[in-house]
Amino acid sequence: MKLLLTIISVTITLHIFAQAPTEPITILGGHTNDVDAVSISNQGYIATGSFDQKINIYKADSPFTYFKTLSGHMGPVNVVSFNSNGKLLASGSEDRVIVLWDSLWQQSRRFEAHKDKINCLTFAPDGRYLYSGSDDKTIIVWDLITGKQINTIMHGQPVSAIAPTNDAKLVYVAGAEPKIKLYHMLSNKVIKTLDGHTDEVNDIAITSDGKYMVSGSNDKTARIWDLTTDKQLRILPVNCWKVTTVSISNDNNYVTTGCNDGSVKVWELKTGKLINSIDCIGSIARNVTFGKTNQYILGAFMLRNTADYGLRVFQSKISLTPFNVSLKNNTINADSNKKETLKVPKVSIQTTNKSPIPQKK
Repeated sequence: MKLLLTIISVTITLHIFAQAPTEPITILGGHTNDVDAVSISNQGYIATGSFDQKINIYKADSPFTYFKTLSGHMGPVNVVSFNSNGKLLASGSEDRVIVLWDSLWQQSRRFEAHKDKINCLTFAPDGRYLYSGSDDKTIIVWDLITGKQINTIMHGQPVSAIAPTNDAKLVYVAGAEPKIKLYHMLSNKVIKTLDGHTDEVNDIAITSDGKYMVSGSNDKTARIWDLTTDKQLRILPVNCWKVTTVSISNDNNYVTTGCNDGSVKVWELKTGKLINSIDCIGSIARNVTFGKTNQYILGAFMLRNTADYGLRVFQSKISLTPFNVSLKNNTINADSNKKETLKVPKVSIQTTNKSPIPQKK
């Protein structure tokens, strides 16, 4: 029996060491602790929230230039979220405070009503409201014009994710239970429930056209839902213990899933085809999203065996849609019968701040 256990232990150890971690294109440095959250705006900025209580702002185009650090929280920053036009940034923390930052990166409002850490923030599509979810088991609706709290919904479980529909009054909510609920945010009523997961749901995301949802759960699955029929389309074979984060590309064609073993996968949404598998071994994927284009994957990881803090940038390996263009020197030739995959060169961070921050390579 001891011999058998020894053989099994050695086999597992060899399997672990046989896995080669995927090297990022670059690491966006400047934080002094783990990066826990990331959001990208259509104005060309990346925001990262960290356990060091700071928010870093970077330019979203290669070489991802560091731009600014925002200070205002007294605890780890768990979530950052840009609004639809990219001119407002909301941040939430374990200090139970939500800070709203304007287009000049100044604090415009502070919201304080939650009684536990903030887990999720999302803006209504019309830009009038901000929804927040917390470990205190509530969802709060904030009026961004008046700065007032206009409604509180008792969810009954810690709230992990909020995804608004194109109707600002209807919002999907996930939390420490297997169900995903659609709330009417003014009447506080549950309009419908999506059943399928068998353990708590950690994250949800909806396509911009409102037709599909992706969800990730502790039940070792990520699932695609058809919101026009409320039916589950497929289960993605993520092959991990817990799916901690999911996201959808701006063109609604691709999905990312991230797990607590550090693995990140890229999928075609409508077919479920696996496009890329990224292994950030020795870490936990906390928040993963697509870059400004589908070329990049931006990953916030909790690191176990390194102090190389910073946002990881990976190649997505998504083939870009073919187009007809001919340029001298740096020429890309593509015709209607071929697809070209653009290889992204290794890039580095360049700072524009007079006081340089630590650079991670």
